[in-house]
Amino acid sequence: MIKKHLIGLFLNTAGKGATEPAWTRIKKSTELTIAMDAETEDVDYIADESPTTELKQYKPSIEQPLKMIKGEPDFEAIWPKFYELATGQDAKMDYLVVFIFDKTGTGDAAEYKAWNGEALVTFNELNAVDSELSFTLAFGGTVRRGTCKLAGTAPDYKPTFTEGTGTGPEQE
Repeated sequence: MIKKHLIGLFLNTAGKGATEPAWTRIKKSTELTIAMDAETEDVDYIADESPTTELKQYKPSIEQPLKMIKGEPDFEAIWPKFYELATGQDAKMDYLVVFIFDKTGTGDAAEYKAWNGEALVTFNELNAVDSELSFTLAFGGTVRRGTCKLAGTAPDYKPTFTEGTGTGPEQE
């Protein structure tokens, strides 16, 4: 069984104009569910009696109930976007999902499968009673597949993403 701490969600908090990403791991959330939101279409092939459902694409997203803990890096990364009611480009952040359970190599040479891209951050609610700020990361455009090296120690890894070393249509 794969444990929850072996899937790392990171947000780039470096800000606009930064030359290098500053990845902040979401640590104080109580769940991590990646919704795949499959887009399908029914095709009525002439040789078939009934239509066939074909899978066109996925549109992944993650809904996060983040515990509001002042001073925690993940809360400090998200709070300004909520407070400012960010929209348009200001409501977007780069994300990195590292599948820490799926690696090649060992020690410092270990590389983990990862996804990277830009996500739209939309807020669902601030629940003062449960001290949670709920938001959704809607992955936009192309999910770049690759690998990630992790420096440091768990859970405060410092990831380095390399595009195109995973598997998928663009690597064929």
